[in-house]
Amino acid sequence: MEIPLKPIGIVHTKASDNDVRNSVEGVEGVIEIFPEYAKGLDGIEEFSHIIVIAFLHKVSEEQRKVLKIRHRKWARLGVKIDDIPEIGVFCSDSPHRPNPIALSIVELVERNDRFLKVKGLDLFDGTPILDIRAYTPDRCIKDAKVPKWYITLVERIKKKFGNKVRYV
Repeated sequence: MEIPLKPIGIVHTKASDNDVRNSVEGVEGVIEIFPEYAKGLDGIEEFSHIIVIAFLHKVSEEQRKVLKIRHRKWARLGVKIDDIPEIGVFCSDSPHRPNPIALSIVELVERNDRFLKVKGLDLFDGTPILDIRAYTPDRCIKDAKVPKWYITLVERIKKKFGNKVRYV
């Protein structure tokens, strides 16, 4: 089965790949929507946040074979690597996965025609955008269950950074 996907836009950020990778709160950037899709943005400026679906174009063929990981982002936040359990890639937001597709929720700062200024971006400059959706409160799961190790690591990170860490 072929699944044809065509980018609808591209990420622009002045942040380096390392700045994006190591950011606790995400970075600022602009999502450029290609002219042929601009009408699809009508009304988006009325939302505070958007869901961005992107293709992680810098993931190598070898990295696409990864099925077990220790989430390195936790280590960059000060958690000892030995305290991070090895888990299946589908239990993580690791970019190393068979289909390197990202799902990010970002704050929409402003819309200027087909350019969306955003904050909290965790995508590299040049990342192709596959889709955008408005974030609505009905998408928030208030009683989600997570493993004990996750709760323990989140508590450690919040002690160090407070509530600034956006993905925990």
